[in-house]
Order: sequence, then C-alpha cells, then structure tokens
Amino acid sequence: MNLKSIYTCLTSFCKKTILMYVLINYSQSLYSQQIYDTFEGGSMVHYNLKKGGKMDSAFVNPSKDKVNPSEKCAMYSRSRIRYDNIKMNLQGILSEAEQYATYQGVPKKIKLKIFTSAPVGTLVEIHLGKNTGNAYPEGTHSQYQAFTTVSGKWEELEFKFSQIPPGSKTSPSEINQVTLLFNPYMNTSEIFYFDDLAGPSLNGSKNSNGGK
Repeated sequence: MNLKSIYTCLTSFCKKTILMYVLINYSQSLYSQQIYDTFEGGSMVHYNLKKGGKMDSAFVNPSKDKVNPSEKCAMYSRSRIRYDNIKMNLQGILSEAEQYATYQGVPKKIKLKIFTSAPVGTLVEIHLGKNTGNAYPEGTHSQYQAFTTVSGKWEELEFKFSQIPPGSKTSPSEINQVTLLFNPYMNTSEIFYFDDLAGPSLNGSKNSNGGK
C-alpha cells in the first residue's frame, strides 16, 4: 500500500471516528436523564402532601410486566380536592431544565411510569418550580402534560411542555421541586400507582440514567 492509500484510509477512519463520537455524545445529551426515586432505595426527594391525598412509597407493584418489572412502586390515593397534588422536594437544583421547557426543535421529555384504572385520556400534569414563596404561578417555572392511553396496565408517559405560566418568577437555576397532579381540575377520587419519574439531572449528582 502506497503513502497516498494509507493517507486516504487514515483520513476516512478519522472522519468516521469523529462522526461516531459526535453521534454518541449527541445521543447521550438527548436521552440522558435522572430517575428521582425508584422506591427501592436511593431516593433523591422528600414528599410533601398538603391537599388530602394519601401516598405509600413502598407499595407492592400491583401488576409486574415488561414496562415496570419492579417489586415496589408508589401508590397514591387522590382526594376529591380539585388541585390535589404531590410535592417532591429535590436534593439539589435541576440542571438544563430549559432543554425541556421549549417548543423549539425536539425538546427532552420528562417520563413517568403509571398504572391506574382511571379512564383512558386522564390528564397527568407536572410542574417544575421552587419550594419557597407562592407555589403558583410565581414559584412555578414550567408546566408539562401527558394523557393516559391505557387503563389497568402500566405505561410510560412522556410529558409535553405546556407553558411557562404567566406571572412566573422562577428561573431554571432555582428549580428544586417537582409537583405531580393526577387528574387535576377534577373533583374525583382515584388511585394511581407510579414509578421511575425521570427528568433533568440534579446538579452534582452522579446517578443519571434512563431507567432501572
């Protein structure tokens, strides 16, 4: 093999290597998330219920399957209070939340595994915000929504960015709380099982992944 052929091969190899490196890092940037609580140890949140609902964070999985084979999950019994919610105080500040709170391009998606007998099309809403001051709208940075597509089975919901509420006074660098609202704006009592809430990583945390 002459020098020209060797140079051509090396150039081609370098281009492919660089392209592969870029694609791998882009993929990791796009899909890398953090699970805040597996309910089997290693929780990164403290739960706060104020509206009347009840929660068991060590409940036996009601129906293990391929979507959620875990032994344990959370069980939440929603009260009839219209804005019943679960507040999750995080052990740190979320990073890169702005990559979720956008209509541009292909934004990252918050994910949550859920099991419920509530009707198909039930709304689940997530608020990212801070745990000081007024919760809404000042203390809320952004809102995300997803709708159930099955009943009586586990599914993984992907939350679509809804809005930054008018009157928000919370920046991405202040987010240390996640609020879960199951079937908000309704006066119904239902039971929801949930697991593996995944979203923006916590600053300084090393426990980042896309699932169990």
